[in-house]
Amino acid sequence: MQNTYLYIRYSDDKQAQGSSYERQLSRAKEYCSTLIEDREHVYFDAGKSAFKGEHMAAGGELKRFYDNVKDGLVPHGSTLLVEDLDRLSRAGMWKASEKLRELVENGIAVVTLRDGKRYAGVLNVSDGITALIKQDLANEESEKKSDRVAKSYIDRYAKARTGVKVKVLLPSWIEWVSDSEYKLKEKEAEVVRTIFSMAAEGYSYAVIAKTLNQQGIEPFRSRGKGKLWITASLFAIIKGRAAIGDYAPRDGGGLIEGYFPAVVDRTTYEAAQGARAERKKDKVTRISTFNFNIWSKVGICGWCQRPLHCLPKGRNAKRYLVCSGKTGGTCDAPNIKSERAELAFREVLLHAVSADYFIGDKRHEEMELRQLAGQIAEIAEKRQRVLDMFIDEPLDEFVLTLKAYKAKLEVLKAQKAELEQKAAREVSVARSRALLMAKIDLIETSSRMDANALLKRLGISVEILRSDQQINYTVRQGGKKILFIYDRDGKIESISYSQETAQKMFDLGDTAELEYFVELSELE
Repeated sequence: MQNTYLYIRYSDDKQAQGSSYERQLSRAKEYCSTLIEDREHVYFDAGKSAFKGEHMAAGGELKRFYDNVKDGLVPHGSTLLVEDLDRLSRAGMWKASEKLRELVENGIAVVTLRDGKRYAGVLNVSDGITALIKQDLANEESEKKSDRVAKSYIDRYAKARTGVKVKVLLPSWIEWVSDSEYKLKEKEAEVVRTIFSMAAEGYSYAVIAKTLNQQGIEPFRSRGKGKLWITASLFAIIKGRAAIGDYAPRDGGGLIEGYFPAVVDRTTYEAAQGARAERKKDKVTRISTFNFNIWSKVGICGWCQRPLHCLPKGRNAKRYLVCSGKTGGTCDAPNIKSERAELAFREVLLHAVSADYFIGDKRHEEMELRQLAGQIAEIAEKRQRVLDMFIDEPLDEFVLTLKAYKAKLEVLKAQKAELEQKAAREVSVARSRALLMAKIDLIETSSRMDANALLKRLGISVEILRSDQQINYTVRQGGKKILFIYDRDGKIESISYSQETAQKMFDLGDTAELEYFVELSELE
């Protein structure tokens, strides 16, 4: 139903392994079978505490719902479904009731699925008392539970910091053997290794989840229940440090390194973090297993400079490059057949990238780059935490720590830049054009992703412009024009605009002489 919305929340990431999400969604579908299951209708907070108000802070999904109500994106007269009022808040009863009143006074009805109670319009005395009692009980329950659990865990944390192995809530791939030993559960451990291996190779959470589900690998702690992997579960595993054996007690005392048996080595872990940081920087959240757009973040419209999408068109669903401005009604750029554009993409790879990239196994270099990126991201996070802690108290130790982190960052960035330059600039001669073209694999999804990521890392952008006569591809690196490719009458030709590109074309036998064009702006 268009104007029916659902809010789902659980307070612990580990509940992603259980049935909390599915239970709340199932109750909503029983109440409203036509509920639309997309991000505009289902608001989902994973691992956010209502007792601490995390779901109403910046980035919280419930905050997004309240903002959408305020902005009119959720229209007056809509209905919000929640399992119970404690999903909205576990704060004190007056604060909690204020949030409920804010919704109903803005024309939003709230339905609690557990008891079918509907709160709408002006709350009568009975509704108000019911809501207050429920929220007060939820708050009281949270406080008591918090006190009991806190005391128990404080004792355990103290023992853990002395090196004693204590019984805590363990990752799904580790089990408690005795009073002094943990060990890996090999079946689950192998799944974790697969997850980190795919993450380190650059696969998105969505692709990893789909792969595991297609292989029939069930999520941890849901054996035989028909559950599926979701991205939230993978995020918790990859982001956490338990996979390399580190334990982070919640007492503010920092990590205990090597406390658990490690399931992956540090190199793989850091490469996975580097790939995650790259996706975050590029704002890539999902990559389809099929028909991955190799021009993503590389190709731009020559008419309006907007990104190009690869979309199916017509009765035969042939794929075309379509300007994102055109889909929004602000650009009239003609569509371009994807299969022709991919021939030009090969030319870009052939002339703008070192020939060595296409010969031999480059996974080691790619893994090393991602490992360095992961180390850089980790040091940057530590440096920022120090800044946040001591921003108002510039102690000498604080300054020394920041300087140390800064120096480490500079070393790591220099190493990464050197490795990138080596991977990108080494020119391999005595390679025939036919051999290199045969080596360019744009069929497998992983190869398409790798080629696309390589061009982005080299700072290459391609402006694509179709006219009545031909399709033009202007290739720039770091903003400087290095290559011009045109597709006319079914034939693709390339013209060099840099000495380095000219050398590659000459080595391949594409040109009889070592020559290249120079932009007039460079002569001024």
